[in-house]
Amino acid sequence: MKLYKLASINLAALLLIMPALILLICFFVAPMILLGRVSLYEGGGNSGFGIGTGFYTPGTWTLNAYFTLFTDQYFWEILTFTVMLGIGITVVTLLLAYPLSLFIQKRTPRWKAIALAAVILPKLANPLVIIYGIQLLLSNSGPINQLLLALRLISEPLTLFHNLFGVVVGGTYLIFPYTVLVLVTALDRIDATLVPAARGLGATAWAAFWRVTFPLSLPGLSLATLLSLIFALGAFESPYLLGSPQEITLAVDIQKQTFENLNWPRGAAEAIMMLITLGVCIALYSISIRSTKRLQRVV
Repeated sequence: MKLYKLASINLAALLLIMPALILLICFFVAPMILLGRVSLYEGGGNSGFGIGTGFYTPGTWTLNAYFTLFTDQYFWEILTFTVMLGIGITVVTLLLAYPLSLFIQKRTPRWKAIALAAVILPKLANPLVIIYGIQLLLSNSGPINQLLLALRLISEPLTLFHNLFGVVVGGTYLIFPYTVLVLVTALDRIDATLVPAARGLGATAWAAFWRVTFPLSLPGLSLATLLSLIFALGAFESPYLLGSPQEITLAVDIQKQTFENLNWPRGAAEAIMMLITLGVCIALYSISIRSTKRLQRVV
């Protein structure tokens, strides 16, 4: 009888997860397998630009795309720049988002809802609209340059996009709302009586934050760091539209290899390398979670 009930429960659970499992297999596992297969094809003819190996030759199996990547200094330069840019954007995003999240979390429910709505509002617009809006803000005739000129801080407009600065600004702006939402949620889970208790025992505001709030927010901060880094490593719109040829990320080069050079095996191999990089980030996140749990036990 117990075995029958257990089998019924397992069958019911399987039926409940079946739709999600089908979606996962059809739209994640299957495309990943296809991507890996494409990376193992032999390239075809030349592209319309006269470069690259063009599409692929069906039925072939080769590791040439990976051998080309590992021996190509251009690829390693792009990969290094992508990782460094991702880390830089993540750091800037966290430095801006954490103080704002602390401020929002301490508001009354009404003002907290208004503040979060203001943070989320830009995500309701198309990313291209946001990028073009940033271009207007950073342009020579935009409000930032005009204000600096009016204050006589500069004698001529600054070049604020089509360079690294524009890429960082655009990437940070696109990632910022997600980071704030994660951090506010993490801060909300901290017992509100702990900080007043620490203050009542003689701790200063800074000591209470450093010994209570910050350690307890580390799991949320780790998650926000991971999400920000994943978004930053996969950045395409800001480097493509706000950067220059010197700010090419792996995502931009994948688009170039696939749709311009028509070198599908090379583009697929670069995409696999990006997935491996993201996998390393997730592994590091798991390690950081275990470290923060040990730190919390010590504190």
